[in-house]
Amino acid sequence: MTNREIAKTLEKVADILQIKEENTFKIRAYRKAAESIYHLDENLTVLYEQNKIGDIPGVGKTVTGHIEEMIEKGSLAYYEELLEEVPYGVLEMLAIPGLGHKTAKIIYENLGIDNIEDLLKAVEDKQIRELPRLGSKSEYNIKKGIELLKESYGRANLGVALPMAEEFIKYLDVIEGIEEAVIVGSARRGKPQVSDIDILVASNDFAVAKANIINYQAINKIETIEDNRVSGRLTYNVEFEIILVKPADFIYNLVWTTGNHTFRDKLLGAKDPDEFKNIPDEGSLFDLLNMEFIPPELREDEGEIELAKSYDLPELVTEQDLKGDLHIHSNWSDGACSIEEMTDACRDLGYNYMAITDHSKSLHISSGLNEERLRAEGELIDKLNSQREDFTILKGIEVDILKKGELDFSDEVLQELDLVVASIHSNFKLDVDKQTDRLLTAMKNKHVNIIGHLTGRLLNRRPAYELHMDKILDGAVKNKVVLEINSHPDRLDVDEVIARHASLYGIKLAINSDAHHTRDLLNRKFGVLSARRGWLTADDVINTWDITKLRKYLDNKVK
Repeated sequence: MTNREIAKTLEKVADILQIKEENTFKIRAYRKAAESIYHLDENLTVLYEQNKIGDIPGVGKTVTGHIEEMIEKGSLAYYEELLEEVPYGVLEMLAIPGLGHKTAKIIYENLGIDNIEDLLKAVEDKQIRELPRLGSKSEYNIKKGIELLKESYGRANLGVALPMAEEFIKYLDVIEGIEEAVIVGSARRGKPQVSDIDILVASNDFAVAKANIINYQAINKIETIEDNRVSGRLTYNVEFEIILVKPADFIYNLVWTTGNHTFRDKLLGAKDPDEFKNIPDEGSLFDLLNMEFIPPELREDEGEIELAKSYDLPELVTEQDLKGDLHIHSNWSDGACSIEEMTDACRDLGYNYMAITDHSKSLHISSGLNEERLRAEGELIDKLNSQREDFTILKGIEVDILKKGELDFSDEVLQELDLVVASIHSNFKLDVDKQTDRLLTAMKNKHVNIIGHLTGRLLNRRPAYELHMDKILDGAVKNKVVLEINSHPDRLDVDEVIARHASLYGIKLAINSDAHHTRDLLNRKFGVLSARRGWLTADDVINTWDITKLRKYLDNKVK
């Protein structure tokens, strides 16, 4: 079994235990172990051979035995025993946005439903509203969740699709018959979700290229082999399509296959492809069209073509522009790494600063900090800062926004911090007016610098809650509040549409990783892609500024 398969199995064990309402610490132990394995650089099989499974952070004695069993046998007897009590179909129901473990338990125990189709029928027959602790509102939310799940079927989050595409490229770069290979389509444009992975290949011998392409080990199924095309499915059922062209036609087709259909039709639809043979790069193609180079992320026909013709496109923010990260968790709450480890990782990325923003006290499941522990964490940060002159750790918190907009800590506590990220982690189903008022109330607090993951969406899992976005943007302007682009590929929240509107309002944004492990810091690339899709420049993003300018901006919020 692969690392990912083992981690998934441990997650499923945790899900079943949570449905059975077993010990919270036991559930958390399985989730923590799964999270650690997801982030491992090493192959578990290699660690097993070295007798080092137990050295993995967060992996205790019991879970070590489970991992060793899965490596040895390819299965886990404990998981199979649990499935006899809670069928796998009940776990699949958890994929429905908004349907949690308690609801799944109530439905299964009262109606015996263990699959999504039967659940939909029960919704249509109005059976759910009759169950204890549910009702007609729950029934409606389940129906909407099933609809959302079906809409998202066949789409992969960028955080899954892009690394898979990059691995495929590494393979294509070294096999015979291929001169060049580039990711194209929606993945190259950085869309949060993609329906498939598209790759453009330059080749002088299509037959040899195709014969080698189909040998890629991550291909699960080949569905089509045509003269200039190979398509099928990769691991985790992600669709792919490889388009083969002659090297002389590569750049024209690179532009054609990157943009969406309205972009390419407007840009190249009336042109003869032969006009663009043997050109060296995309910049040369745009030169021939008498326009500025259009970055891939903007190729959506949203006005970029017209601006390119007048050489008036914005200079988009890049990863290299980022000087720090303003939303990072440590093992003081639910992070996997120490503050020192997160600091070293940020320094390795070339950052000059970071903010430690562990969870606040009301988020019990994430080991949120109370006032005493927050103060102790701050003392450690002061000590670490005294040891380094070239790097600054900002004392922060990700403070919970409670139901009516009040914050989880008093002003007296918050005023001692360098930075406050305020986020919603509960009561997602308030109506649009109450949810909007809740956020506006939080924004009015003079200590709140950043609103974290504004809309609460989890791609393919939970829809964004409804907000009057015009009021939210007005509130951010009036209260000098920064909006976060949360770089976690399951969130990418705010999205590119809100980001672009925010910048037009004059609102500043922060591209944050929400890292819970050193490897999560690399999620910044997804946040930057989203920011570029939102037409953001470096000046729109506060963590591209040096620490002096940043501190001045944060201090002005309080004044």
